[in-house]
Amino acid sequence: MSNFSRDVLFSRMVGLVTPAELELLATRRVAVPGCGGTGFTYAECLARMGVGGINIADADTFGPENMNRQFGCTVHTIGQKKSAVLQERLESINPDIDVRTVDFIDENNIRAYLDDVDVVCDTLDFFVIKPRRLLYKVAREKSIPVLICCPVAFGVTGHLFLPDAMTFEEYFGINDSQTETEQLQRFGNGLTPAALYKAYTDAPSLDFAHRKVASLSASCLMATAWGSNLALMLLLNQTPGFKPVPWCYQFDIRAGLFEAVQKDNMADIGANQ
Repeated sequence: MSNFSRDVLFSRMVGLVTPAELELLATRRVAVPGCGGTGFTYAECLARMGVGGINIADADTFGPENMNRQFGCTVHTIGQKKSAVLQERLESINPDIDVRTVDFIDENNIRAYLDDVDVVCDTLDFFVIKPRRLLYKVAREKSIPVLICCPVAFGVTGHLFLPDAMTFEEYFGINDSQTETEQLQRFGNGLTPAALYKAYTDAPSLDFAHRKVASLSASCLMATAWGSNLALMLLLNQTPGFKPVPWCYQFDIRAGLFEAVQKDNMADIGANQ
């Protein structure tokens, strides 16, 4: 045991959560696969809210191109492994936290990676579709809710996948007969069915050729704040004011718009935008 009591470290949460709920959080575990633009701050936010266990996954190292949006990236961490930097950060916040790390998630380790996990926060890179589909499939088999709140231009979009609701493939209209590019296009369109960014730009700057997407650090933080609050409620068995898919929630500060969109069938979404 460390010299840092949970009663002290997380005392300012009491009033919004009960002491009993704070102790419950010590027994909860969240999977955060990805340590980049949103994953790093997702994990830190959850750690600062008293979550006792976090599973992370990332084999990449920080580079100067990550500086604009990845909060683990500094001149001192360039060249270092993202997961190692994040693990050190989490343990410096709560010395008693249990951090489990893998480089990649695949068919060989996904079930072990999700063992004892209560909530999954999908923070995988946008262009990773096969491991993402596997993540949602196995999480559903294990009755684990998955949430994805991600930055889009000057805003954020949020989806909640529950084990007894619409599947990832059903919502996005994705299947094995499609090419990887087609699956990614449907994934991108399904993330932002209301396309609020069109109030000020024609496209969200997705570069499929170079596998890059334009992003802002502030939007990454908005996604983290939204998703971490939702994860906290799920961990505490609270009912969020946030419906699962086929509902999608979108907020854009530059457009000054918030929309909740219900999609019953995303099969034709590739032709919608």
